[in-house]
Amino acid sequence: MKAVFCSFCVFILFSFTITGSAKDRKSSSPVSIYTQNSYYFQDTEGKPFMFIGNYTWETFSGVNSDFTKMFDYLKSRGINLARIWLWWGCEELPAGNGFPEKNKLHIEPFLREGPGLANDGRPKYNLDKFNPAFFERLVQFCKAADQRGITLQLMTMDAWMLKKQHLWPLHAFNRNNNTNNVDGDPNNTGKGIDGKQGFCSMGNPKALEYQKAYIRKVVETVNRFDNIYFEIANENFYSEEWELTLCDFIKEIELKMPNQHMTIRRDFPSHHYVVQKWDPLTVHNGIMEKRSLKVPLLFDTDWEINENGDEVRKAAWSAVASGGHFSYMDDAMQFRTDTADIENKRAVLHKQIDYLAKFMKKRTPWEMTPDDSLVKSGLSFAMANDKELFAYLPAGGEISLDLSDMKSKMVAKWYNPLNGKFSKDFRIMGKPETVFLAPDVNDWVLIIKVK
Repeated sequence: MKAVFCSFCVFILFSFTITGSAKDRKSSSPVSIYTQNSYYFQDTEGKPFMFIGNYTWETFSGVNSDFTKMFDYLKSRGINLARIWLWWGCEELPAGNGFPEKNKLHIEPFLREGPGLANDGRPKYNLDKFNPAFFERLVQFCKAADQRGITLQLMTMDAWMLKKQHLWPLHAFNRNNNTNNVDGDPNNTGKGIDGKQGFCSMGNPKALEYQKAYIRKVVETVNRFDNIYFEIANENFYSEEWELTLCDFIKEIELKMPNQHMTIRRDFPSHHYVVQKWDPLTVHNGIMEKRSLKVPLLFDTDWEINENGDEVRKAAWSAVASGGHFSYMDDAMQFRTDTADIENKRAVLHKQIDYLAKFMKKRTPWEMTPDDSLVKSGLSFAMANDKELFAYLPAGGEISLDLSDMKSKMVAKWYNPLNGKFSKDFRIMGKPETVFLAPDVNDWVLIIKVK
C-alpha cells in the first residue's frame, strides 16, 4: 500500500502482512469491565483478565515504526496491553526532546495542501480534509494488534507538547499552521495550555468542533475492533470538563454503532489519576485508597523513565498485589522499518515484567481481595480468598500473616520475581498468625494454597 503524506510530496511505502479481520470473529462486546468484579476486565466472551502492558511513544505515529515487530515482541512475552499515541499535533518533533530517536516524521490525520506555508516551512494543514493514509494505517494497526491478542489504549491527542514553548508553534491548531482559522491559543500565551480558551478547553468552540470531527473519524474507523478503548489526551492537566465532554461524545457516537468501547476517565482512571511514585508502599496505599471507585485501577508509569529496573519491578508487583493493573512506558522498544533493531537496553527488566505477566496468568485475582488486615507484621501486600493467598514482600524479611480464613492443611512456596523461579512446596498449618521468613532481603512472592 502506498501512503501519501502531503508535505512536499513525501511518499512512503508501507508493507503490511495482515490476514483475517476483527469482523470475522463472533463476539458479544468489546473488552469491558468484568461484570462479577469491577476491578478487572473481561474479554469478548466474558472471561476475566488483567492488563500487564508495555509501550513506547511512536508505535503508530512514527512513519518508520515497525508496529508488527512491536506487537510480535509483546505477544512473545505474554504482554496484553499497549498505550498508543495517535496524533501528537505536529508532523515532526525537532531534536532535543529527550526521545531515543530524533527528527522522526509523524503521520498526520489532516492533509497539508495549503495554500500558504506553516511555521515549519511546509504547506499549511487543511483541517477539513483527512489524510486517508492515516486512517488506512490505523485499520492495519488495530488488525495487527487484534491478531496477536493485544488490547490498544488509543490516545486520540497529545497534550504534552502544548506546554512546550518551542513545540506549540508547530501544532496544527496553531493559528499560523492551518487554513481554517482555528486558533488554539487566542489569548496569545505562546502555548496551547490555556484551560479557558486554549486547545484543551470548552471556551474555544471552533477548536472543539474540529477536535470532535477528528475524534468521530477515528471512532468510525476503529469501531469494528474489540481490542481497543480510548484515552482522549495524554497529560491533559488543563480542563477536566473538556476531557469528560469528549469521553461523552465518543459514547454518544457509538450508541448507534455495533461496539461501545471504554474510555479512560469515564470508565476507569489511569496515568497520574492513580499514582505516580516508585516506592512500593506509596504505590500500594495509592491504589488501596482509590478502590472506593470500584473500577479497574491502571498504574501507568508515564511520568518518568526510571533507569533503576529494581524500582520499576517492585512498583509493578506492588500494584498487582494491591488489586491493580500495570502498564510500563518504555524507552527501549524502538522497532524500525528502515534500520536494524536497536539493542534492548532494558532486556533484564522486560524479562522481569514477563515473569509478572506469566505469574498473574496462573492466578485468579478477580476471585481474591487485597486485604491489609492479613498482614500482622512486616512489609507485605496480600490478596486472598478462602483457598489461595499470595503476598508480595518488596524487601524480603520476616512477615506474619493471618491465615485463619483458610483451611488448616496448606502448602506454600516462594517465587522469585528476579528470575521467575519457584521454591519447593512446604506444608504449613493455618492459624491467626503464621510467620514466614523470605530467602533473602530481595523482593519475594509467597503463594499459599489449601491442599
